[in-house]
Amino acid sequence: MKNVYKKTIAITLVSLITLTGFSQLNNAFRFKITGNGYSDETIIRLVNGASVNFDGSYDAWKLFSLNPNVPSLYTQISPGQELSINALPDYTKDTSIIIYTHIPANGTYTLNIEELFPLTSNYKVSITNLNTNTHYRILGDTSIVLSLDTQQYSPTFMFNISTLASSSVVDETCFGMNDGSLMVNNLGNTNWDIVILDSNNNIVVNSTSNSGVNNFNNLTPGDYSAEIDSKGIIDEINFSISPALNLIADFTLDTDTAYLSDGGIVNLTNNSQYAQNYTWDFDDGVTSSTINPSHTYTTIGNYDITLLAQNTNCLTQKTKQIIILSSPAVITGINDVSENKLKVINHGNGNYQLSTNLHSQKSLKVYDITGKSVLEDLYSKDNYNLSLTNNSPGIYIIKIRGENGFIFQEKIYR
Repeated sequence: MKNVYKKTIAITLVSLITLTGFSQLNNAFRFKITGNGYSDETIIRLVNGASVNFDGSYDAWKLFSLNPNVPSLYTQISPGQELSINALPDYTKDTSIIIYTHIPANGTYTLNIEELFPLTSNYKVSITNLNTNTHYRILGDTSIVLSLDTQQYSPTFMFNISTLASSSVVDETCFGMNDGSLMVNNLGNTNWDIVILDSNNNIVVNSTSNSGVNNFNNLTPGDYSAEIDSKGIIDEINFSISPALNLIADFTLDTDTAYLSDGGIVNLTNNSQYAQNYTWDFDDGVTSSTINPSHTYTTIGNYDITLLAQNTNCLTQKTKQIIILSSPAVITGINDVSENKLKVINHGNGNYQLSTNLHSQKSLKVYDITGKSVLEDLYSKDNYNLSLTNNSPGIYIIKIRGENGFIFQEKIYR
């Protein structure tokens, strides 16, 4: 009687396969359960043009044995609509199909999974034992031995169909921000794990996602590998985060001091790198977007020239100071200036130490930016303690003349 039943099932399935026309010779699996001295089987396949409902051209209803000792294996559209052959559409997102069983007696059963027609490269598949939540990757024909308890037409397995996860990368936006990101699109799947390793195999992300689409941010520039694990199916993604161009704002002045008597003109050379747009602020209410501008000042003072450099994503700035005086005579009034420099040590709060190498009587004069004398003194030591604590903040010019005529001069910022 057992052999007659087995032959009947085999002939029936062969006939159904012929009738339903396996015109697409791919993505077809036969599931066969054996135990208690009997076996039963069901088929799941993906067919372009099939649906999740009953398709007369592709599907076949389940015929259950009248022998209560025979295990049953099947899928269903809904309760009362059980299938022995279930043709489903070509999926473009992850999908799981429940496989039901009737297990007549406790015992050891073998589930054989046969790849009737090859799985195309856009899919990966696995099967899950719902009783133990154990996942098995299906790579060709697969055999699983398991212990099952008696159960009446219950969901026992889940056939998992995984489409390839897609991804996209956003490179670092601005240099040094380390804000690269990876977007993973795992459509149809709301329970998957991901581990991202850097080029040194350090784990930088170890996460579980409950969404089909997820972003992983704050990645530094470099090479990475990602492993996505879901229901025993592993996808691997290799990707790189490119560093942003190092946007630099920089410029040079043709002088650090300009004179109204000479026109008050300052010429600027733009040395910025990887910038597309420029904005100059001359600290006198005037701005410019010229790459290499010239600017005319009309009032004496101390000005901060700021260059703002921008590209598509980023901006940075550089500020330099320039002094505008009425004429060179305001500063020095001298023709003989030593090449030696006056050494000035700033002790803070308007206190300075002046050092020269003139070991003789010296005259000291200090002027403010307008040329007004604010201090005069004579001293003979190499060092002089200068105090401007009672003077207003600003630029001051120090002149020291020795007995031999040598003159030292220096600008300080109070």
